[in-house]
Amino acid sequence: MVYCFFIILNVKNMSGHNKWSGIKHRKAAQDSKKAKIYAKMGKLIQLEAMHGGSLELNPGLATAVANARSAWVPKNVIEKAIAKWSGADKWENLEEIFYEGYGPSGVAMYIKCITSNKNRSASNVRAILTKFGWNMGQAGSVSWQFTQKWVIYTDWLVERKKEKGKDIENILPLPEDYEDILLEIDVEDYEMTDEWLRIETSRENLINVTKVLEENNYHIKSSELDYIPENFVELSEDDEKKMMRIIDALEDDDDVDSIYHNAG
Repeated sequence: MVYCFFIILNVKNMSGHNKWSGIKHRKAAQDSKKAKIYAKMGKLIQLEAMHGGSLELNPGLATAVANARSAWVPKNVIEKAIAKWSGADKWENLEEIFYEGYGPSGVAMYIKCITSNKNRSASNVRAILTKFGWNMGQAGSVSWQFTQKWVIYTDWLVERKKEKGKDIENILPLPEDYEDILLEIDVEDYEMTDEWLRIETSRENLINVTKVLEENNYHIKSSELDYIPENFVELSEDDEKKMMRIIDALEDDDDVDSIYHNAG
């Protein structure tokens, strides 16, 4: 999850030097953020590819690649990440590890890292939690509050047709009879909002659910392994702001891949 904050300056008579200097610095910040996204997605692809390089047989890899494409990660970056799992290129040994934290009002946080150095990741996560007044928990201290699910988000239909020899794609709203499709593919749960349809399924059924949705022209916005809290904790406005700051700090760490919490 990436949060972007824009500051609009209403300054008259800004010199050309200051204007282009501001643009240069904004672009540098955007490029830096983009590089972080590419690096994190590349590490996730490599980690999933260690369990098998076939997109058809490895739903974790298929999901990681699909999400990278949705985020406009270049094709060569994706292909390089997949190649590294086979040993064709020299690469650090990566592993997935979770850290657990808890803060005020009983808020629990489950932090997923993809790292080549567990000691570095643990030290960094602990330092961030401590800085914001949180505590690092032992294994199992908060993980029991979360259930693992595969979650698919779809936001519209894509109607494909040919016009004058050209392939045309039209964007259409989600249909009112979407529940008929969901009954066919035996999903575990779903939620419809004004912006998207959220579907929960098992790892074993993920490939089939995705295939049926795509065959019926559903656009897959994202597909990801999620850890869903059993219960949510309501926060005050001030605590919500503090929560956003700690999430931003964790996401800036190169080893942190995903953050799950039970703040409502």
